[in-house]
Amino acid sequence: MQKIVVAIDGSGDYMDVTSALSSVESGVTTVIYIKNGIYNEKLIIDKPNIIFVGEDKEKTVLRYCDGANMTDENGQPMGTFKTASVHVMPQAEGFEAYNLTIENGAGLGSVVGQAVALYLDCDKAVIDNCRLVAKQDTLLTGPIFSDIEKDPYILNRQLFKDCYIEGDVDFIFGGAVAVFENCTVYALKRPKELSCYLTAACTSKQLKYGYVFKDCLLTGSADEGTVYLGRPWREYANTVFINCEMDKCIRREGFSKWNDTDRHKTARYAQYGSKGVGFDESCLADWSKTLTLNEAEEYSISNVFEGWMPEIKNYKELI
Repeated sequence: MQKIVVAIDGSGDYMDVTSALSSVESGVTTVIYIKNGIYNEKLIIDKPNIIFVGEDKEKTVLRYCDGANMTDENGQPMGTFKTASVHVMPQAEGFEAYNLTIENGAGLGSVVGQAVALYLDCDKAVIDNCRLVAKQDTLLTGPIFSDIEKDPYILNRQLFKDCYIEGDVDFIFGGAVAVFENCTVYALKRPKELSCYLTAACTSKQLKYGYVFKDCLLTGSADEGTVYLGRPWREYANTVFINCEMDKCIRREGFSKWNDTDRHKTARYAQYGSKGVGFDESCLADWSKTLTLNEAEEYSISNVFEGWMPEIKNYKELI
């Protein structure tokens, strides 16, 4: 295992993360230890088995500020999928990140458009003890719907553990099979007449599982009753909440339709064991489901990830 140290003050092997990534030999498991600082870099990771470890979750920040309404190098609107501060490509299987912040600081979606912090588009990924911070479209878990249309059997398995994820509109979205375990999902305040949406899945019809939130806290600064658990980005969206605590900002009906479409009719939305002042089972959308205990128990890590059992490393031992 190779180890590289990045430090803005010059005390490491490199002063920026881009240079560290460029030095990695493809296929060699590499720990990139990133010391405290704000790294204003747009990062593209296209090599497997890269492990990011931050010195401090709050003080090690990978940050960029691209928004969908901004123009690209050709003078055209950038669009959502080019905005990511950190983009992990499909060939970067086995990517892991520990103890750091990934942020898109472009601003409000109403001004700059969608602004992705992390675009995670690989299989067997682990994100542990990290902060993912933006406004609209914070976390994109690939594949996206156009990839699924080409290959409905794409399986990107991703584990988010003990993370803090902040945003306002569709800020966890995509087609990955992703488990969020013991995470805090924080919905930012919007104008009172506007709703927030925690998730917008586009799960393939061919996959049994999509998003699974287990033992998470759903909270935020949003006004009471203005935050939906999710809405279907495409047909067959799959999102389940198990033993999650829902704060007062959560809307009692839970899930939302996608504008004037019929996508909710095929959506696979469910909950089990929900608690908190934002939860009222009698008010849940009638096209969502409350699981039985036996059904909820099927959402084990081994079942959801179909044979891959992620290893949460002790990141302090890696540095």
